[in-house]
Amino acid sequence: MSIPSPIDKNKKNKTHQGKILLVEDDPMVVRMYERKLKMEGFDLQLAFNGELGLEALKKERPDIILCDIMMPKLSGLDMLKIVKGDPQYKDLPMVMLTNLGDRPDDIEKCKGLGAEDYWVKANMKLDEITENVKKILTKYSNK
Repeated sequence: MSIPSPIDKNKKNKTHQGKILLVEDDPMVVRMYERKLKMEGFDLQLAFNGELGLEALKKERPDIILCDIMMPKLSGLDMLKIVKGDPQYKDLPMVMLTNLGDRPDDIEKCKGLGAEDYWVKANMKLDEITENVKKILTKYSNK
């Protein structure tokens, strides 16, 4: 009789990193982020517009929200205003995602509304995104 190995080579042995709500309407971006974030040990909730993002938030509180700015039905900026205006969620870190570029007015507006950060998707590698998420979660866990 053989003793089972404590490490199954077919399974990922990542510890739970946290719960992310990804609000993004581009299916390709969703697939890329989903694959990488799950591989890194994150639990992921997906919503494809701001309205669905708010519904998902109310069902299960994430540790962080990654939210596209330009989406149908309810924009990321409108979702940011709603989330940060709700006492229950105002301390939840929310990162705004865009492909509009590093526009200083947009960055200032997002941060002024309470966004933790503003990331240009095309300028960031998936590894950078996961590392930045980990840093933000560490910062908020120490508060």
